[in-house]
Amino acid sequence: STFITGLALPNSLLGSFILMSAAGFSINVMTLLALSLAVGLLVDDAIVVRENIFRHVEMGKSAKESALVGTNEVSLAVVATTLTVIAVFGPIGFLNGVVGQFFKEFGLTVCFAIAISLFDALTIAPMMSAYFAGNPHAEKKKGFWDSTMGEVLRSFSRFQDYLEVLYERVLIRTLKHPLLVIFAGILIFAGSLVVAKYVPKTFLPAQDFGEFLVAIDMPPGTDLEAMTDISKKTNELIRANKEVKTTLLSVGNRDGEPNVAEFFVELVPSKERSMNTTQVKDRIREQLKAVSEANPLVKDVDMVAAGQRPFNVNIIGDDLEVLEAYTMKVFNKIKNHPGLKDPDISFRPGKPEFQIVLDSQRAERLGVSSTLLGMELRTQIEGATPAVFREDGKEYDIRVRLKDSQRNLKNSFNQTFVPNINNTLVKLSNVASPLESKGPASINRQDRGRYVQIAADIAPDGPGMSGVTEDVTRIITEELPLPPGLRYAFVGQAENFKELMDNMKLAAALGVLFIFLVLASLYESFITPLTIMLVLPLAACGAFIALYVTGKSLDIFSMIGCIMLLGIATKNSILLVDYTNQLIQEGMDRSTAIVKAGRIRLRPILMTTFALIAGMIPIAVGLNEASRQRTSMGIAIIGGLISSTLLTLVIVPAAYSYIDRFRIWSLGLAKKMVGNQPEH
Repeated sequence: STFITGLALPNSLLGSFILMSAAGFSINVMTLLALSLAVGLLVDDAIVVRENIFRHVEMGKSAKESALVGTNEVSLAVVATTLTVIAVFGPIGFLNGVVGQFFKEFGLTVCFAIAISLFDALTIAPMMSAYFAGNPHAEKKKGFWDSTMGEVLRSFSRFQDYLEVLYERVLIRTLKHPLLVIFAGILIFAGSLVVAKYVPKTFLPAQDFGEFLVAIDMPPGTDLEAMTDISKKTNELIRANKEVKTTLLSVGNRDGEPNVAEFFVELVPSKERSMNTTQVKDRIREQLKAVSEANPLVKDVDMVAAGQRPFNVNIIGDDLEVLEAYTMKVFNKIKNHPGLKDPDISFRPGKPEFQIVLDSQRAERLGVSSTLLGMELRTQIEGATPAVFREDGKEYDIRVRLKDSQRNLKNSFNQTFVPNINNTLVKLSNVASPLESKGPASINRQDRGRYVQIAADIAPDGPGMSGVTEDVTRIITEELPLPPGLRYAFVGQAENFKELMDNMKLAAALGVLFIFLVLASLYESFITPLTIMLVLPLAACGAFIALYVTGKSLDIFSMIGCIMLLGIATKNSILLVDYTNQLIQEGMDRSTAIVKAGRIRLRPILMTTFALIAGMIPIAVGLNEASRQRTSMGIAIIGGLISSTLLTLVIVPAAYSYIDRFRIWSLGLAKKMVGNQPEH
């Protein structure tokens, strides 16, 4: 039985690669994550079919007859469970924006694998059960296996029989007090919503890749030599930690600013250190207070927003003085927020400048134009390339400029001459005056306006991206209203988080709608799907509670898990409701049918749930630094599976009698309206 059921895994996974290739997908993080999530789902259909065939074999039927009858009995339920999963993951593959790019291949890969597993469950599993399952009624000789592992399996079978008897008693009590059970389920769901408020919500969870960045900057005007000295001192502090394997230092940046430096820090493998990446960062953050004059920042390596930090808010406007003053007020208000780590502001005190102020009247009298003056000073300081040097067929630019000792215009202002329109040299001090001032260190623009950015990392133990953005929005709109002409915008992961929430709400809504439409078409009723879909909020209960207990965040990965629960949580209720309907159609009364269906379907429900949980354990544990970022997904799914299974076993039977009576009443009402007599 295990071998026949387990064949669904290689069949479905290998078949998925064929469909992925046809769709033009690559083997990447998201497609492999989809396949790893689908592992638990792929055997579900085969388990249901194989278990039902096995049940008929236990009833004394032949293997071939059991395969035919058993498969036919659960075929509608298996098709329904598979289509509900596809109905959830199909829309995920067509979301918009950055999140949509994440999920396109992910959602469709799951659909490919699940579709092939359905084909396997309805064809290969019955065929192998009919011809290769052996003769279960033949007498078996007792041997070493029978007296060792056989005894263990028989003990487990007796335990399973005990669970069925116990569950039957629970169902009988449930049907005596259905309203009390339903009310208890509502209280549990309401409690989980309260718990969900205390679960941090963010775009990406804290990284534990064993890599991070350290940035330092000195006041504008600091030369390269001074920056190199402070960088070496900072590097020594970082490398003094035994957890640090290598550091890579770059002084200066692509914009030609010599007063900034950045370190890429790689830690030793996680097995060789007692602290995770976040703890190492916190310790280095404390150590770098020794170079506080360099404004050290310890931050994550960004893999989504082109090097931006996780939290970014831009204050945009045209008046630079008003913009800088207001942004400083906001920064001082939020720099100690518990949800932020190492907040920083892009505004820096002015960069020292030495300006030449032309006296237009004196310059006009002496024939000096501003264009000629600017070109001459640029040539003296920066140089010009009036000719090339040729040697062996190669050309080299000849740059002409003043010597290093002569290029300090501030010191040589009174000794500098510039040409007039007659190419006569005129003393610079006769047509211009010097002015020492400070200009902006950098000018950033967004949407045709200047902006100053406040950036920070998200604290792992804080309220998350959601809590921080809500607080900052409240501060800007209520406590420090924007002056006229200014506006604000969240960018980077903060912007992606808002997009993520919108897309997840859309995906959840479409998933619920498509599940309802699939079930309504399969069962030819708009009322029966309501019983099955009662499990959806019950699955959310366990997901929220599991995230809260383990201290994980509601992020892009755990949200995938919650969306996934919409599809897989309905499996158990479909098995219960489908077989209950079959028994009622055979003439059994409603209460007896509910109890019998619950007892018979308990075994496949537990088997499929355990298979799904087993498939999620590697994701929930996180076997290395890269996979630990996705542990929240496995935890959310396992929590949702546990809650949905336990609550489905009592709440769905309790609600079934009310919903089924409503179905019969509404059907009778509809037939009366069209002139037909109701059928019971």
